[in-house]
Amino acid sequence: MQTEMILPIETAAEGISFENYLKAYNSVEGVRTEWVAGKVEVYSVSNNTRHQEIIRFLLLLLDIYLSFRTLGKVLLAGVPMKIENIQHAREPDLMVLLTEHLGKIKETYVDGVADIVIEVVSPESDEHDHGKKFLEYEAAGVSEYWLIDPIRSEAYVYVLSAERRYHMIARDPQGRIVSAVLPGFSFDPQLLWRDSLPNGAEVINLIEAMGT
Repeated sequence: MQTEMILPIETAAEGISFENYLKAYNSVEGVRTEWVAGKVEVYSVSNNTRHQEIIRFLLLLLDIYLSFRTLGKVLLAGVPMKIENIQHAREPDLMVLLTEHLGKIKETYVDGVADIVIEVVSPESDEHDHGKKFLEYEAAGVSEYWLIDPIRSEAYVYVLSAERRYHMIARDPQGRIVSAVLPGFSFDPQLLWRDSLPNGAEVINLIEAMGT
């Protein structure tokens, strides 16, 4: 998530509706926004290059994996995910929607929870991503939450249990991250902390190693 910078905004006494939020904040340049219980939180856009590089790598990896298996789509930050039961619209760094849920993707937002939500921690979003958003995504019923923390060189995947609680998924015998939602998907989290992240042919090789 990005650097938090709450800015003054004008709203009606009862707050701003999600529909009016989309109209008012759809094309604001230089900031990112989230709709939270009728209020708008405004964030400055991060200039943390490491943060961007990790997102770019995961976007490429997931996009190719999903395309090869025709399983769904991955969406980049900037698209609100409307969480109906808690009246929030968060903008995850990345989110994955499986083919059967692609109907949730509207022109300017996702109507309902994604199958996978991914947040890459920055110093400014540390508390949010580990705490508030963890609980929100759990309560909303997001099936899988990936928390990528370059500050601590740690990466976790949480899956929603039948009791609607997140439990961390264990690594495979080779120490790779695995997914309960994406069949056969895995990669070594140590790749995320390299000075130069995988690109091009190396990403293709990672996909092929998954048995795609």
